[in-house]
Amino acid sequence: MSEPYYTDEHVTLYHGDCIEVMSELDDATVDAVLTDPPYSSGGRRENARSIRKSMTRSVEDDEWIRGDAMSTNGFVYLLRLAGIEWRRVLKPGGHVLSFIDWRMAAHLAAALETADLRQHPILVWDKGRLGMGAVFRNQHEFIVHMTSGTPAAPQRRDVANVLRVPPVRDGDHPTEKPDALLQTLLSVVTPPSGTVLDPFAGSGSTLYAARALGHDAIGVEADERYCEVIAKRLAQG
Repeated sequence: MSEPYYTDEHVTLYHGDCIEVMSELDDATVDAVLTDPPYSSGGRRENARSIRKSMTRSVEDDEWIRGDAMSTNGFVYLLRLAGIEWRRVLKPGGHVLSFIDWRMAAHLAAALETADLRQHPILVWDKGRLGMGAVFRNQHEFIVHMTSGTPAAPQRRDVANVLRVPPVRDGDHPTEKPDALLQTLLSVVTPPSGTVLDPFAGSGSTLYAARALGHDAIGVEADERYCEVIAKRLAQG
């Protein structure tokens, strides 16, 4: 098994390729996958899309998110491989929740469906404030919901599929998700003392939220600078 980059009583973090690391995990040991893959909506290799034109105008390529310049074909290939691993490591009925934007949502759902994951109604994260947009201003992101076969019963039934939570400002990662949103999602799909997997860990928000709820968490991050951020954040409590 790969050597962990960081570990504590609840969290194990690996630095490396998520497909390689997940291939070493045991079958049917994960209750939920909650992740935020690179959306690849700014990939330069397809239709001359540009990170600075479509995502953010002030960030240089080498400071942006590793893997976010993939073409659509590259994105689908990667997420299908990830989906195959998720199908294997999830317990029967285990849930997948993956953040994505409007451009790539259909591609993500299709890639995961080909990995024999079952699709459910999409969730909407309403940020409650206006973002960028050529005509109508963007105020939301999607969360694709899949399960390994028939879904395990939710832990609560009072959460709608439109969730209004303010975004993170000046966080440790360009696309960091708010802790309140992640904890709400996990509170629905993860049983007490369950295990959560995040193969695109970013700044570790999913790992942090899972630990706060008393779950075990496994994270994988390809970019060592963010592994350092995660380890520091978790060590500080």
